[in-house]
Amino acid sequence: MPKLVRFVLVNSFTGIAIGWLIAAAAVHFNVANLGELLDHTQHKVAAIVMLALTFGITFGFAYLATAVMLMPTSKDDFDKL
Repeated sequence: MPKLVRFVLVNSFTGIAIGWLIAAAAVHFNVANLGELLDHTQHKVAAIVMLALTFGITFGFAYLATAVMLMPTSKDDFDKL
């Protein structure tokens, strides 16, 4: 697998995992009554999927964008990654 593809995949999946952890923490600690809303809804699976997708996409892209902006510019430095 090319280094750039691996770089994008690793950083995207890391950001998605961070987003899922933050979403789980927001539900667990009942931030803005999010836990109560999920507890009392009739469509728990749909609500959890929507929450996981939005947090995963947002944090995945943010982490990837940060990694790309901080990526070394010379080929020799990039080969050390």
